[in-house]
Amino acid sequence: MKPPARAAGRSIHILNTGGTISYGAPSEGGATLTFSPDRILDGLGIPGRAPYREVLRKGSVDMGPADWQAVGAAVRDAVAEGADGVVVFHGTDTMAYTAAALSLMLSGLPVPVVLTGSMRPGGAADSDAPRNVRDAVCVAATADLAEVCVVFSGDEAGTGGVILRGSRVRKIHSGALNAFVTPNHPPLGFVEGATIRYGQGARVPRGPRGGVGFFPEIDPDVCLIRYHPGCTAASVAGVLARAHGAVIEGTGLGHLPTEGGILEAIRESGKPVVLVSACWQGGVRLGLYDIDRQILAVENLIPGHDLTPEAALVKLMWVLGRERTVAGVRTRMQAPVAGDLTPV
Repeated sequence: MKPPARAAGRSIHILNTGGTISYGAPSEGGATLTFSPDRILDGLGIPGRAPYREVLRKGSVDMGPADWQAVGAAVRDAVAEGADGVVVFHGTDTMAYTAAALSLMLSGLPVPVVLTGSMRPGGAADSDAPRNVRDAVCVAATADLAEVCVVFSGDEAGTGGVILRGSRVRKIHSGALNAFVTPNHPPLGFVEGATIRYGQGARVPRGPRGGVGFFPEIDPDVCLIRYHPGCTAASVAGVLARAHGAVIEGTGLGHLPTEGGILEAIRESGKPVVLVSACWQGGVRLGLYDIDRQILAVENLIPGHDLTPEAALVKLMWVLGRERTVAGVRTRMQAPVAGDLTPV
């Protein structure tokens, strides 16, 4: 497998956090977290131009807000050390949360920050890790991007990679190689061999080097609630009593029941509750039905437009790290920070 074009002339920093890409080939008892994915870099032929660092080594199911902060600090340091691009190896199950967190915590990036991983253990003979790493390094080295993105296989055959905005990404399949999409945003681009083909959407281009802003403050005491038939006001009230805020997935355009007391439980909590849609496409759009007036009348219920549930959860944690008033949280949540939502 050939290294990406021009990668040898640029310094690409590789940060590992663990995940499937760091698992060895499956054996009796299951695969273990014992594979060193820098061996994949050796196979690509660019180890001398790819400083490698293990920030963490854990499955992504164990990743949490403190880990996001550690990875963000490592990215900031890599850019300060002169990296022309940064690649972060990460497990796929919670990659969307970490990508959203890095998108919010890091500002003024002059180069791409690319998350990738694999669906099959990195040490397995049939792993998709080498092609994903190749594509991620290609983007980090050559793409005219300066934002956080996810690069992963664009199809099950692994014939090319897709570049997705980090603040918009979602995992859609538990086993397919093309496991990621951005439901409400077009891909930033595609990797076709050693060539980058850009998508139709706007992107942040590379810029001059300067001080990268790093804003890691976060309040992890936020919960995600999914409304469903049978969900009770008591259960919603119980969750809100134990949290500083919440994201709630409503049905369709962002609807919650006007009977049963759920809206009242949200109002009485006094805590910021961000409303997103459980639908993959579209987003919250209130005002078309008469019941919407009752939903919109709840002062601390904040429509989240087309934020994904993952991005909404992380963003609320991040906003609560610097703002506590409901009015202030509303303003910050509804303003795009890293291309995370489409303003109404």
